[in-house]
Amino acid sequence: MSDVKNVLWFILGGFVSVAFWGVLGLLFCATVIGMPLGKQLLKVAKFSAAPFSEDVDVESNFAKNFVANILFLPISLVVVTLYALLGAAFSITLIGAPLGKGYFKLLTVAMAPFGIEVDKHHEVIKEWEEWKNW
Repeated sequence: MSDVKNVLWFILGGFVSVAFWGVLGLLFCATVIGMPLGKQLLKVAKFSAAPFSEDVDVESNFAKNFVANILFLPISLVVVTLYALLGAAFSITLIGAPLGKGYFKLLTVAMAPFGIEVDKHHEVIKEWEEWKNW
C-alpha cells in the first residue's frame, strides 16, 4: 500500500519537494564548509521522494546540529508554511488525506532538517510484529 501512496505522492507534487531539497543540497555541497549540510539536505530529498515507506526521528541529533538548524530557520519557516498549507489542502478530501499526511510528515522534517534520522521500515514488517505479539 505504501508503494501506491509513494507513486501518487510523487506524481501529485512530491517531485517538486524532491527537486527543492535536491537543488538546495547541491548548492550547499558546492563549498567545502557546506558539504556536511548539503549531504543532510540530500538525505531529506531522498526521504521526500518516498515519505510513506520510511520513518523519521527528528529529535535524535537536534542538539548536535543546533547552530545549523538556527541558521536554516528563515528557509525552514517558508517551507513549513508551504507544507502546512499543502497538507491542509490535501486533507480536505478523503482521497487526498494520505497525501496530506505525507506533507505533515515532511513538515516535521522541514522544521529541523539537520539532525534527522531516517529509518526504513516496511509496513509488512510492522504488521507482522503486531500480529506476532498478539
